[in-house]
Amino acid sequence: MLINISNGASIAPLIHRKSILPEQLYFSSGKQLRPGQRLGADGLIALELELSQSTLLYLQAKDLFEELACAHAVLSKALLDEDPDTFLPAIDELANRIEHIATHHFDLAYAYLAWHTADDYPVMHHLLVALTLVRAGQCSAQFEGAELRSYLKAALTMNLSMLTLQARLRDQKEPLTREQRETIRKHPEQSANKLTLLGVKDERWIDTVRMHHELPDGSGYPSQVRNTNPGAVLLGVCDSFNARMAQRDYRNNFTAEQAVKDLFAHADPLTSGFTAVVLEQLGIYPAGSLVQLVGNQIGCSLIRGETAITPVVLVFKNLPQPGGGAALVDSSQDEFKIRNALPRRGLGKLPALLDLLAKVV
Repeated sequence: MLINISNGASIAPLIHRKSILPEQLYFSSGKQLRPGQRLGADGLIALELELSQSTLLYLQAKDLFEELACAHAVLSKALLDEDPDTFLPAIDELANRIEHIATHHFDLAYAYLAWHTADDYPVMHHLLVALTLVRAGQCSAQFEGAELRSYLKAALTMNLSMLTLQARLRDQKEPLTREQRETIRKHPEQSANKLTLLGVKDERWIDTVRMHHELPDGSGYPSQVRNTNPGAVLLGVCDSFNARMAQRDYRNNFTAEQAVKDLFAHADPLTSGFTAVVLEQLGIYPAGSLVQLVGNQIGCSLIRGETAITPVVLVFKNLPQPGGGAALVDSSQDEFKIRNALPRRGLGKLPALLDLLAKVV
């Protein structure tokens, strides 16, 4: 397969370090880059099979992370401005991009969003849930394209009415107040009402937002009615899983294993089925998870491996070999097996994921 490099000049440091060789690069015309040839802003093409794993991941991440940062900015503006003239076009375009990314770059995209969720939880969480929902929906084979698109838009807008509260909770160390709990309880209905005011005509989209915390057995909220909307059940699973994984100061975050066990504990067959699909796609150590290896190295789970417990890990603390800034390791190897997932609390502000990847090429 081919990988496009949008700006040739941006890879000059990789050529200097011999992480990538000029003869591995081609212009769109098919001509090979010559050694010493000047690099400009024109795009280049490389063959994935000719690149090392670290170089390939870095090149893929460079453009992908920029696209996700742009998606975050667009969604943030759409959700906060609530402008009827721009809201629907923005969500339509985001839905197109998230579908494409979920199909072609799921692990890296999930790693970026999970790693950076603490930077802006209210908006990043929407993107992370939307990405998870599309992937799980595609793999479950229960939904046609138009259905899944409506559920995706619901994921991007599900918490429209409580963004301010979510931002406040980011730094709140005390338990939720009664008023905050009431705002959370009412947010599905209030968010659905806001969508109607913003001109949304897609009833499946609106109903999915309204129902995403109702459960098939009628024990959910706000109305405690039986949820027969499979897309809303899937959205609830993806929302709950990712919310449990997120670091919040007023409560401890879960590991993926704990989050899945919690979702399975009182689940009906539909919820359990979707939970199993999410687990299959993310593994026990989802991309973006902070993990500790048997040799006490600490890193970020980056992409899935052969099994649910053996991802490729980007190690950046207590490196296996001194002198490097980061290293990619295969956790299926005995010396790099994962000991456990780690909470982010106590490690302070973590480096940007692209900065870490830049250290392995």
